[in-house]
Amino acid sequence: MNGIDPRLVGGSIDPNAVAYSAALTLTDTVHVKARVLDGSTWSALNEAVFAVGPVLENLRITEIMYHPAEPNTEYVELKNIGTEPVNLNLVSFTNGIDITFSATSLDPNQYILVVEDQSEFENAYGMGHTIAGEYIGALENAGEKIILVDAVGTEIHNFNYKDSWYDITDGAGFSLTIKDPCASDPNLWDNKSGWRPSASVGGSPGEDDSSQVPELGAIKINEVLAHSDTELYDWIEMYNTTDEIINIGGWFLSDNNNDDPNRMRYEIAEGTTIDPNDYIVFYENQHFGNPADQGCHKPFALSENGETVYLQSGQDGVLTGYYDEEDFGASQGDVAFGRYQKSTGAFNFVAMSSNTPGSANAYPKVGPVVITEIMYHPLTNSDAEYVELQNISGSPVTLYDADTGVSWRFVDDKDSLGIEYHFPTAIPVTVAHNEKILLVKDLAAFTSEYGSPNPSLQVFEWTTGSLKNSGEKPEIQLPGDVDELFTRYYIRVDRISYDDATPWPTEPDGSGQSLTRTSNTAYGNDAANWQTQAASPGL
Repeated sequence: MNGIDPRLVGGSIDPNAVAYSAALTLTDTVHVKARVLDGSTWSALNEAVFAVGPVLENLRITEIMYHPAEPNTEYVELKNIGTEPVNLNLVSFTNGIDITFSATSLDPNQYILVVEDQSEFENAYGMGHTIAGEYIGALENAGEKIILVDAVGTEIHNFNYKDSWYDITDGAGFSLTIKDPCASDPNLWDNKSGWRPSASVGGSPGEDDSSQVPELGAIKINEVLAHSDTELYDWIEMYNTTDEIINIGGWFLSDNNNDDPNRMRYEIAEGTTIDPNDYIVFYENQHFGNPADQGCHKPFALSENGETVYLQSGQDGVLTGYYDEEDFGASQGDVAFGRYQKSTGAFNFVAMSSNTPGSANAYPKVGPVVITEIMYHPLTNSDAEYVELQNISGSPVTLYDADTGVSWRFVDDKDSLGIEYHFPTAIPVTVAHNEKILLVKDLAAFTSEYGSPNPSLQVFEWTTGSLKNSGEKPEIQLPGDVDELFTRYYIRVDRISYDDATPWPTEPDGSGQSLTRTSNTAYGNDAANWQTQAASPGL
C-alpha cells in the first residue's frame, strides 16, 4: 500500500498498487488509499489513516533547547511515556518548527530528537543519539507556540514556551525540561511551573537528568538584609524546604551586578550542607564580601536601593541547573526582607517586622501607615475614586523627610506609574495616632458621590491617573536614598495588589461598595485580610 493510489495507469493497474482479498497487517502508521475493481469499473477512492500504537496518549515533548550557547544546535526531545511501542509515521510539528516523522517505532521510555542541524548537533553532542531528522525553521529565542499533531491531525501538544521563565535557558546553554513527562494536565506544558532548567549546560538530549540536581523550590532564598546599619554587615539566608539533607557545596551566590553576567560571584565551600527544614546564613564580612574567603571570586554587598539575589547550583566550578532568585526594593536601615506565605499559598518577599537570620521568618512589617479602604470602581462617577490611609503606630507620623526635603508619595504601580502623588512639602502632612486621611482622584466628584468630607479630615487630590477596575497595586512609599546617578529610590510602606476576581472580594467592582481591610495590623497584600463594606471614607 504505502499510500499508493491503486488506479489504472496507461490502461493497466499501477504496478505499485497492492491487491488484497483478506485483512492486512499494518506495522507502521500509514495513510491508506483504496479502490475496488468491479468488472471493469473502479469504485470511488476511499482513504484513511491507520495509527500503530497510542501515539496521542503516550508521545510527549520533554525538552526544548530553544536558545543554545552554540549556534545551530537547537533540538526538541520527545519521549514515549507509555508501556507499548508507538509508530511515529506522519506525526508532525505544524507550528514553531516544521517536520513530519517517517515510519519510526519508539519503544516505551525511549527518547527521540528532532534537530536544527544534525551535523552541528553531532559535533556538539557526539554520535549515537536517536534523531528523527532536521526540522525546517528555528525555535524563537523569545518564545513561541509549539504545535505537535498525530497522524490524523489531532493535537498532542499546543503550548507556548517563554524566554522569561528562566534566564539560564535563554542563551546560557541550558534547556527547558519538563518536570513530569507523565503529567495528565496538558496545561503544565503552557506554564512555567511545569518546566525547569536542565541539570547542566547543553541539556540532556535523549536522557533523564532529573536526579542530578534538587527539584526547583527545594532550597529557597529566604531572608536578606541589604541595608545594614547597626548590624554592620549584609547577609543572605537560605532555607531547605525538604525533609532531606541537601549538599550545596559548589553552588553560587550573586547579585545582579553587570560585571558578572554568569552570576558566580561567590562559590559556596565544598561539603556545605543544609539539614532538613533548616537554615544557613552567609554574611558579607565572612563570605560573599570577604576577599580572604577562597570562594569569594568577586566580593559584593547588597544594595539598600533594592536589587536581585541569585542562587545557582554548581559543580567543579561549572553551573548546573538549580536556580532561585529573589528581587526586593529599597529598604530601611536594619530591616530585612523575607518570604511570607499568604492565604492562597503564594509567597511575597517583603519587609519583615524583625530580623531572624538562621530561624523561621517573623511576620511582615505592617505600618506605620497602612491602606485601610479602597474605592476603585465607584457606582456612578468613575472620578469618585478614593483611598483611605490610617496611622496605626503609637505616635504621629509626618509624611516628609526633613533630612532630604522629600515627601512621601502614593503610586498605583511602581513599575508603570499611572498615579504618582507626592504629599505636600511646603507644609508637611502629619498624621496623628489612629488618624485617617483620604486620597481622592477628584474632590468635586467625591463630594457629589459621598457628600462633603468632615472638615477635620485631611483630604488630598491626586487628579492624574485612575485605579484600574480590573486590579491594581496602590502603594504608599517613603523616600529612600539616591544612587550615584542621583536617582531617588522609595521604600514601600504598604502595597495592596487587589483584583476584581476571587480570592479577592468581587462586590467592590462597580457595586458602590468599597474594599475594606479587616484588620489594620494584618498583612495588607493578602486577599484574606480584605472584605466588602459600604463606602465609609474617613469614618
